[in-house]
Amino acid sequence: MERFLDFDFVAAQRLPNVGDSHPAASLHGHTFTGRVRLAGDVDAAAGWLIDPADLKAAVDGVLADIDHHYLNELPDMENPSTETICRYLRDRLAARLAGRVEVEIWENPTVGCATEAPRR
Repeated sequence: MERFLDFDFVAAQRLPNVGDSHPAASLHGHTFTGRVRLAGDVDAAAGWLIDPADLKAAVDGVLADIDHHYLNELPDMENPSTETICRYLRDRLAARLAGRVEVEIWENPTVGCATEAPRR
């Protein structure tokens, strides 16, 4: 079974490794949107995989570290590409949630990426 939750956050970034002439090398921001999917077994007694409030609390706890921040200043985000951000979110959510965690984020309505962590 999968439970999912959509989220969004706003952040500033620059990509230092793309070359000075690339538009993403300059300071800019995005309103990122995303989805976390948690897969696992449904608890027979509770009747759900996870309490939706607990999933939201885990996501909100991770987003608190990046929402309305300059991403380049954060640990492990020196080059905050969408792929880097996606892995960052995946790793932190996987540490908080039991089950297989998949994260999708979009930097605009047509461009994004997805990654998943193995089930624990």
